[in-house]
Amino acid sequence: MSTTSRAARPAASCPIRPGEPCTLCQLDVTGPQDCPLVYLVMGDDELRDGLHQARLARPGTRRPRPARHAGAAHPSPSGC
Repeated sequence: MSTTSRAARPAASCPIRPGEPCTLCQLDVTGPQDCPLVYLVMGDDELRDGLHQARLARPGTRRPRPARHAGAAHPSPSGC
């Protein structure tokens, strides 16, 4: 019998309710990847654009951009 514990999986965020975790509000779903509401909204251009506009209008719901490493020198293959 193994006593190793599993690492906790990060909570998926709901694409429909920005800033909130996925609460599995639909029956028989395991997360946003198989949620019928997410499928319908993301498959409709107008709804997806409306969601995007609502996300931009709410402060604090933008995803942070990845940090850029400006000026980071890469070592040359020759080691010089």
